[in-house]
Amino acid sequence: MSREIRVAIAGVGNSASSLVQGIEYYRQQKKTIGLAQPKIGPYAVPDIHIVAAFDIDKRKVGKDLSEAIFQEPNNTRKFVQPRSLGVEVQMAQPLDGVSPIAGEKILVSDSKPSNTAKTLTESKAGVLVNLTPTGASRASQMYAQAALQSKTAFINATPARIASNGAWQSKYRKKKIPLVGDDVMDQIGSTILHRNVLELLVDRGVRIGETYQLDIGGGTESELSLDKKRYEIKRNIKTSAVAAAVPYQFPIVAGSSDFVDFMENRRTSYFNIKGEYFGGTEFFLDMRMSLEDGPACAAIVTDVIRMTRLAWDQGQTGPLIAVSAYGFKAPPKRIPDQTLKQELATLAKGTKHS
Repeated sequence: MSREIRVAIAGVGNSASSLVQGIEYYRQQKKTIGLAQPKIGPYAVPDIHIVAAFDIDKRKVGKDLSEAIFQEPNNTRKFVQPRSLGVEVQMAQPLDGVSPIAGEKILVSDSKPSNTAKTLTESKAGVLVNLTPTGASRASQMYAQAALQSKTAFINATPARIASNGAWQSKYRKKKIPLVGDDVMDQIGSTILHRNVLELLVDRGVRIGETYQLDIGGGTESELSLDKKRYEIKRNIKTSAVAAAVPYQFPIVAGSSDFVDFMENRRTSYFNIKGEYFGGTEFFLDMRMSLEDGPACAAIVTDVIRMTRLAWDQGQTGPLIAVSAYGFKAPPKRIPDQTLKQELATLAKGTKHS
């Protein structure tokens, strides 16, 4: 049986650029540094093959994906030159328009929008990954519907409520198609670091008094944080994901605070935690972390794509609870880390359906 995982991507931004580059990097180098799971079941990163892509920017539409990922406004690090993929970026429906905040950076193509479901079917895509910008809710729903029509598994990396929405869950269960999401949680990022530090402190008997996390970055996704409507969606999800690490309520703020254009795809996060330990003694913790967004997102996406395919091989459909809890800030259900590790280990060892 072929180990090829045929994938379509919606949104050819910085995360997509890092994903495409990463697949080529691990194909060429045959290294496993930077991968949490070099193999998931029988699947390695080079088994992922991008077969279709969608965007609305005229600098990307019509180009081979290997070229489109380096077009402006993309500005993530180039760490490998992918070979020509023979995948032409298709024009998508610009359903949500362009945020006035980042409007001058997005040049909408006047090409005729493609039929998404038809493209997915003709390309024989098995998985569609939604990497559209925060706030593109109508586009996310359109892609979710197209995946249903074409019987393609859907991974929602955006904050739009798809995998955590009961109506969408029912539709995917009925069609017997996997559904995963919502809002990808980076391999190394402010949310996962903040959450795990809080969990460690609570496990050690520390009482958390208050905490904040502020993110400053460049790139289109960070610029969109200046759009108040889109920002609130992202901030609420981040805050909920971090707060879930502590079994009681306490003052907390987590989210983007500003955009700095010359930082490009880099992000700097500042963390502050106050609390009490033995004998009511106060402590104060300040941390700072700097990283590049695109690769941090792509690393988890490569895991989730392979987990989704493996789960489907084993007959799992509808919302994939464990896979969603592993890779996303707002999954249908949160699972304690120890239980999650056991469930994912069981998935990796499962027997494939013929």
